[in-house]
Amino acid sequence: MMNICAISFHCCPFSLLGGDGTGGMNVYLREFCSVTDHFPDNKIDVFTRIQNPRISGIKNFSPQARVIHLDGGPERPMDRTQLHDSLPEFTDNLESFIIRNKEKYDLIYSHYWLSGLVGEKIKRRFGIPLVHIYHTLAFMKKRVLESGNREHPFRRRSEQHLARLSDAIICSSGHEMQCLIDEYGISRSKIKVIYPGVNQTLFTPVDKERTPQDMERRNGERIFLYVGRIDPVKGLMTVIDALSLLKRGDTSLYGLIKLVIIGGGRKDKQLLQNKEYNRLQGAVKKKNLEGKIIFLGSKKQSQLRRYYSASDALIVPSLYESFGLVAVEALACGTPVIVSKIGELESLVREGKNGFAFHPNDPASLADCIRHFFSQEKNMWEKQRIRSDVLKRFSWEKTASETYAFLKKIAEERAPLTTIFQPGGTLRPA
Repeated sequence: MMNICAISFHCCPFSLLGGDGTGGMNVYLREFCSVTDHFPDNKIDVFTRIQNPRISGIKNFSPQARVIHLDGGPERPMDRTQLHDSLPEFTDNLESFIIRNKEKYDLIYSHYWLSGLVGEKIKRRFGIPLVHIYHTLAFMKKRVLESGNREHPFRRRSEQHLARLSDAIICSSGHEMQCLIDEYGISRSKIKVIYPGVNQTLFTPVDKERTPQDMERRNGERIFLYVGRIDPVKGLMTVIDALSLLKRGDTSLYGLIKLVIIGGGRKDKQLLQNKEYNRLQGAVKKKNLEGKIIFLGSKKQSQLRRYYSASDALIVPSLYESFGLVAVEALACGTPVIVSKIGELESLVREGKNGFAFHPNDPASLADCIRHFFSQEKNMWEKQRIRSDVLKRFSWEKTASETYAFLKKIAEERAPLTTIFQPGGTLRPA
């Protein structure tokens, strides 16, 4: 039995998707834990901070997977850039939990840079190896954002530190791996590329007649969908500018299009406080695009397949993504995708068969893709063919299998020959 201490400080698997700091990482952890019962030789505890007093204590995914909520800063959702000062409190509580419950972990699996810093302390305290997964990288975000980068000043330096002290690193794509090697000069042998998966049961095609009412679909209207956080790095301004170009140059096509945006937190609460949402709304009004773009706020993951299935295509206009889970989810629902030519996103697209790719931050390139999309015969977009193609390539069972095999390899390579139980209840390498 391999016993894993997973650390996800800022991100609880139970949080609503699409808010500030919630998204693909939540999905990753939730789905990874949900298939753990297929691997009975592994046990995983995911430690996260309490963000909601109603979601605290220990929550079980299965006999092999638990989410353990610990005190670590205010018990409310917070911007990640404000959480660094709460790391010592969370780390102390994690150490106390391990000692109090006499847990014996074989390995630490940390998610995102904040969790990696906690993992470093646990690694040194208990003498167990640390495997880190970044999810996103600060230096990559800085390359694509000209302004408005709200990252914590310690983040980039901490990510470089983690690249060197971690026993191993998991990357979600070959592109991410190469960027780490080029930027920090770490050995390729230290990195394992393991793709995220897709929930093949949850994400299935749904009859378009069951279109959600809040999409406000009219007869003959063609709907493009965006799903994700409302953040400058997600490139939504590119879509707004592309629609403005179509309005001036292709009025007949423009008249058929609507953009539906899911994300940004609850529509009546967090969304209105989101700076990027307010910036986008200002652009919509300035370009007279009212009625063409509607914001629905965040939705539960279980609801998303109805939105994917009811849309003509999913648009992923990101300036940077470590992978791009939403594109795989849409394809699993048989919905074509129009994505930025960045990283692994570009490799997901088979031009003219399951979608198109455009140059990031290039409204004219996106507008051309939209024109090409509508010039295709409808029978080109066969839902079952699109779905079956992506399911051959991605599943969470495959992700978990490869991850557990890699973690076991690292745990066995780095394990001390024996340990001594010290007075005070701590484990130390002999």
